[in-house]
Amino acid sequence: MKTAYKETDLYDPIRRLLTEQGFTVRGEVKGCDIAAVKDDALWIIEMKLTASLKLIFQAMARQDATDWVFAAIPRPQKARDKHYIQYARLLKRAGIGLITVSLDSPMRLAEIMHFPTGKDVKTNKKTAQIKKEIAGRAIDTRGGTKAKVNTAYREKCIRIAAILEENAPLNAPALIKTYGCEGDTYTILRTNFYGWYEKAGRGLYALSGKGIEFLQENETQSLIIYYRMKAKIIENAL
Repeated sequence: MKTAYKETDLYDPIRRLLTEQGFTVRGEVKGCDIAAVKDDALWIIEMKLTASLKLIFQAMARQDATDWVFAAIPRPQKARDKHYIQYARLLKRAGIGLITVSLDSPMRLAEIMHFPTGKDVKTNKKTAQIKKEIAGRAIDTRGGTKAKVNTAYREKCIRIAAILEENAPLNAPALIKTYGCEGDTYTILRTNFYGWYEKAGRGLYALSGKGIEFLQENETQSLIIYYRMKAKIIENAL
């Protein structure tokens, strides 16, 4: 029986390959399947289970943010596969690198078959947005997933909710000074995008019923556990 693979099966081997080279890797960043940073370098990897023109178009769109763009596909069963060879040539013509993953092997390994031809370090708005998003995430999301992505903004909201769960009511200055939240905490509380907070007095906030329900229903979610533990460490140090 032929194994049915998913795009997420490509993610872990690629992530392992990049982290071993010192990259910070995050999945599903600003529309990119995988984005990785190391020093000033930004690498973007787009994944597909088949070698298609759609993958090439996606990868070419990412070249606006960096020259270091790769297409990632499963390793062909035959090294001299004609379609694979032609596809690799087409990627080279487009300046796009190629990564293959041995999904058919017990030890799934990712391998860089060739690098992108462009090697400039870009510093435009798109580059900065992707790097900022990576820096703002503490927990990774697997690339190729259809699940809801925990963006850097959503992480900040979850962090505030986890702190308010045990310490409400609090105001923005307390969240920033005592618990190390970012300066945009004021805006997050006022905007209340997810409806997780409610006013508990002048300038004070607590969890809303919706916020309590969110934390309870997602109790096993790694991100919530992470920020609960972080809040506890700070509380014990006070």
